[in-house]
Amino acid sequence: MIGIAIKPSKINEDIVDFGHFIGRYFDYYIIDAENEVIKDEEILERLEKISKVVMTVQAKRVDAFELLELYASYGFDLCVVLGNKQYLTEKERKFKNYRILDVIKEAMRCSRDIWVGIEGVESLVKDIVEEHNLIAYYLYGQECSINSKRAIYVPYATKINENALESMKGYLNRRKNYRGNWRDFILSLNDEESIERIKNNDIVVGYPIIPNKEEILNFVRCFSV
Repeated sequence: MIGIAIKPSKINEDIVDFGHFIGRYFDYYIIDAENEVIKDEEILERLEKISKVVMTVQAKRVDAFELLELYASYGFDLCVVLGNKQYLTEKERKFKNYRILDVIKEAMRCSRDIWVGIEGVESLVKDIVEEHNLIAYYLYGQECSINSKRAIYVPYATKINENALESMKGYLNRRKNYRGNWRDFILSLNDEESIERIKNNDIVVGYPIIPNKEEILNFVRCFSV
């Protein structure tokens, strides 16, 4: 199965219209967490008409539980991640990592299909993910030892040039073992060997560095067979 993850602030189209395009070719449409979360009822009602929307909730947000209930009421799948410090307030950053366990438990109460971002918390969430057969969501370039269904998040471009690397600079610098070895963390669609390895996952989620329809279709061509 394949999906596309997007950050609403990075696309130049209406998030719902873009989602309908994604829905023609992909099994999942994953909306990443950012500073501004989607709460607008009109947008949520329009997103509801797209099959398999996955809404990401940062466990350290003060309104995490409220967001779970809101998104579940529209039938969206839920993806619980710890939270990027860049998108959190000073108060939220001080929450302990184990808060994610309470958020996961609440997500299971709200929705049937739960994804869990394991970055930085793999040992903490391993038992609950395995016990309930949740989807372990991990980053390309990261190891995953959890025995459950797996989804891999793959930032990619058809060709990786200086502009692509510059736009991913913040992401790459947050990787603990990044030393200029970008090929270990972002994928060129010309790298056929890596593509074959990535296909071993249950779900492959592409994050298009250049979020346009041409790049989306190029990903489909590489991963839909």
